[in-house]
Amino acid sequence: MLKLVKKLYEIAGEESKKISRMLIFEILKSIFEGVMLGSVMLLLYRVFQNLFEHRPIIRADILLVFAVALFSVIGKIFCAYKADCNKYIAAYRIGAENRLTIGDKLKHVYMGYFNANRLGDISGGLTTVIGDLETVGITIIETLFVGVIQTAIMALFMLPFDFLSGLIILVTLALGIFSNSFFQKKEDQLTKQLQKLKLNLNAKTLEYVKGISVIKSFGKGEKMRRELDDSISENREGFLKVEKTVSPALLLSLGIFKVGTCLIVLSTVFRFCSGQLEPYKAVMLIVASFIVFAGFEMAESMQNVRGIAIQNLDAISKLRDLPVIAEGTKDTMNQAEIKVEHLDFSYDEKPLFKNINLRIPEGKTTAIIGSSGSGKTTLCNLIARFWDADHGQVKIDGADVKDYQYDALLSNFSFVFQNVYLFEDTVKNNIKFGNPNATDEEVINAAKNARCHDFIMALPQGYNTMLQEGGTNLSGGEKQRLSIARAMLKPSRIVILDEATSSIDPENEEQLNLALKHLLSGKTVLVIAHKLETIRSADHIVVLDHGSVESCGTHQELLQKSAIYQHFLSQREKAMNWKIDNNS
Repeated sequence: MLKLVKKLYEIAGEESKKISRMLIFEILKSIFEGVMLGSVMLLLYRVFQNLFEHRPIIRADILLVFAVALFSVIGKIFCAYKADCNKYIAAYRIGAENRLTIGDKLKHVYMGYFNANRLGDISGGLTTVIGDLETVGITIIETLFVGVIQTAIMALFMLPFDFLSGLIILVTLALGIFSNSFFQKKEDQLTKQLQKLKLNLNAKTLEYVKGISVIKSFGKGEKMRRELDDSISENREGFLKVEKTVSPALLLSLGIFKVGTCLIVLSTVFRFCSGQLEPYKAVMLIVASFIVFAGFEMAESMQNVRGIAIQNLDAISKLRDLPVIAEGTKDTMNQAEIKVEHLDFSYDEKPLFKNINLRIPEGKTTAIIGSSGSGKTTLCNLIARFWDADHGQVKIDGADVKDYQYDALLSNFSFVFQNVYLFEDTVKNNIKFGNPNATDEEVINAAKNARCHDFIMALPQGYNTMLQEGGTNLSGGEKQRLSIARAMLKPSRIVILDEATSSIDPENEEQLNLALKHLLSGKTVLVIAHKLETIRSADHIVVLDHGSVESCGTHQELLQKSAIYQHFLSQREKAMNWKIDNNS
């Protein structure tokens, strides 16, 4: 129980005060429940005095019992209300705060984190795990805490009334806690495995749903369905293993409390028969024996989910401790000249770049070309500090990118990726994502220059048309052009276009290149492309080959000095001139 409370405080942040208030009010509620038991005992005491001692029940007795009962009921209701208020407010604020904290950290982790961890695991942590904490997690912790405290308070109330019965309660409580801890290690191991199975099921389900079109097109529906079924079966078996381990522990623990109840009854009857207890006291002890362990028995019934609560808290703590990129303090960038000096970089100890040096001029368009796997996209990622180099430096405006505040660095970059992601929002808001303060006129101008205004106006509600998640109600070329409009709108110094024209219709490519050249003038632009027109129109070209910079220069300069560039051009020209031979 203490482990649970400690882990809860670790992730509670500013809401730890509400958690403390919740626990304090729960303790007070338990005290008032003890007072309620006292009012029952007082009532029985007066009744038995009337029966056996012929003492009349006077008005003062009735008022006293009523006052004690009323005080305890009002106190319990008030404390329960305050405990629940603090509990639910804290629960949902903790959930919101952790989602925001983790979301913010995800912006500052290395890209390698996403390669080593599945999207389903991350989304499962942010949705299922935190959702469980909000809805039942804190309630589980509350029930476990209250169960122990309530039984202990009952014992303390009982000690001055009847020391032997109070001692039996305390010994029974200690034995129950010991028996519970005896099985706890095995339960924790199983629930840890169960947590992995739950996240794996979440990842498999997400993969199945997102990849359903590919699965169907390759006729792999049955195979993937079996994999999903296997994951569901493993999840079910995991829950059954937990139940099979918890059930004997629960049975033993509840058995201990029932034995404690029986001991209180037996000792009471024995002492009554031997004349050591008065009748009213014997009846009160027998009544109390059946309710004194109720709180702990309720807590014991939650044992099957206690381990899950611990694993959920561990999963949240793990996400809160993501390995973020260390930041510098520089927050301004006056120039956008990029220098790469003596840079080494490896993927999982597999070398890619070795001692490369490169200068990308400010305010020019630089095309980066090379064969597949030569490191074009990786070089751009290193410049934008999505990755950090193993050795060497990437400098912008004369300063190492590590010296910049991370958000300040990225605010100077605009990106158009190969795989475009659009949000479930209006077309206008997706374009404004690049600059939330842009006016409608600026949005329309950017869309026109990116050659997407016409197809936007053909949509049912024009710029106010809602896009589906990922922009699935648009074609690949339309999504690409929207992302280019978004990049154009962002007031940045450096623009990275990763295969930016890969989905643009041939008839629009020339106009789009002219628009890019006009709108991005004065900015430092890096273009990864294979199309000849895109490359030829660049001010500067970098040729990568097997992890090194083979050559740099203009189109005409590389024609004279770079064999790789010459071969690259010849291959592209052959591809452009390729046609189907109708005579074959």
